Amino acid sequence: MLKTNIEIIELQEKLRCHPVYDSIKTIEDLRCFTEHHIYSVWDFMSLVKYLQSEIAPATYPWFPEKKGNQRRFINEIVLEEESDVTLLKGKYLSHFEIYQLAMNEIGADTIPSRLFIEFIKRRGISELKYSPDVPLSAEKFIRNTFNFIQTKKLHVIASAFTFGRETIVPLMFRSILNTLGVSKEDCPTFYYYIWTCYIIPDTPRSDIYNS
Repeated sequence: MLKTNIEIIELQEKLRCHPVYDSIKTIEDLRCFTEHHIYSVWDFMSLVKYLQSEIAPATYPWFPEKKGNQRRFINEIVLEEESDVTLLKGKYLSHFEIYQLAMNEIGADTIPSRLFIEFIKRRGISELKYSPDVPLSAEKFIRNTFNFIQTKKLHVIASAFTFGRETIVPLMFRSILNTLGVSKEDCPTFYYYIWTCYIIPDTPRSDIYNS
């Protein structure tokens, strides 16, 4: 177990120092990054929703179950992931949709990711390799995520969610912000997305954006 923890820490450190972050300095660089990263924003939701389906299933008739703390935990995550506060007054959106708004704001192309969503709706995730819109690197990433989900092993999927996303994505975005040569005024929604979702999610949104 100790060896596994050390290996995870070593991998996280490699990710924190990944050279891709130093390459994101301009709006053009950020556009390219988001056009690839949007797919991992999307497939993250399938990890979350699988966990919810097992821990707090939306089925009826409803029956009381144990593990109320776990249900509360996953439902709170889903609440924010699917319907978070935005910069648009009174409007709630998923993190995926907020990310696409940020892409529009900086001139990144959201058409491929939108077409990809429609393709998966029609054909299913098993047909992923036939999608003409998703970049090959993103396709490999998505396939890996769904390989975890298809095991139907809760501990495997929870580990992918925790160690593969929740504990490393904040490190990734902190590294990007440290080198990004683009101001909050240039891309306010992107900054808002990073800070509210990954850096200080417990801070009130108004405090974040007015800081």
